[in-house]
Amino acid sequence: MIQVNRNAKPKVLEDNAKKWTTNYLAAKKEYEADKTNSAKKNNFKKAESKYNHEDVKLALRNMFFEKCAYCESNTTHVSYGEIEHFKPKSKYPELCFEWRNMNFSCEICNGKAHKGDKFPLENENGPIIDPVEENPDNHFKFIYDKEWDQAIVIPIGARAETTVSMFKLNDRKPLYEKRTKRVKEILIIKTIADKGNQEAKNLLESLSPKDEYYAFIKSIIQST
Repeated sequence: MIQVNRNAKPKVLEDNAKKWTTNYLAAKKEYEADKTNSAKKNNFKKAESKYNHEDVKLALRNMFFEKCAYCESNTTHVSYGEIEHFKPKSKYPELCFEWRNMNFSCEICNGKAHKGDKFPLENENGPIIDPVEENPDNHFKFIYDKEWDQAIVIPIGARAETTVSMFKLNDRKPLYEKRTKRVKEILIIKTIADKGNQEAKNLLESLSPKDEYYAFIKSIIQST
């Protein structure tokens, strides 16, 4: 997880967010008063779906370098990725179209088995770390553990522990295997660069926040 700067609000939200919110809240109220009414349900779902506008998703995808805000995996070569509401719209419907409440996520991190509509409060060791509003470097260490042969996210503090646990950042085998492979590649390149190889130095210098698992890469590059 790396800190990401929020881009300007997409014009479609500037122009429509207030109206969409009003219509959405009204449709939600009508549906909740009679959940057996299919027309009211369809109206509610239609009103809600407007947040998923292609311009909004494109802005978020670019803002997060096509990576998941939480696990830092590249999403777009295997899926479309998802607009994730930091404060879930099911619990905070008034924020459904709020630009500052939207992040870009992979389907796994945003799924019910992980974040879903969860939002732990302070008395529940929350909220989770927001990579836009906070610097993840203040809450996590990103290390390669030689004994376990694994790139591990080490939480610093209760909120960080909640974040790691919620997304299972150290427990999802496909994730940590792919992440570890990349980290080991960078470690080899850095070893060669430290011996004076210019090509390896150039390769390290070319790496940027656009790269997968840059939190780990940055930690490696900055290590002595």
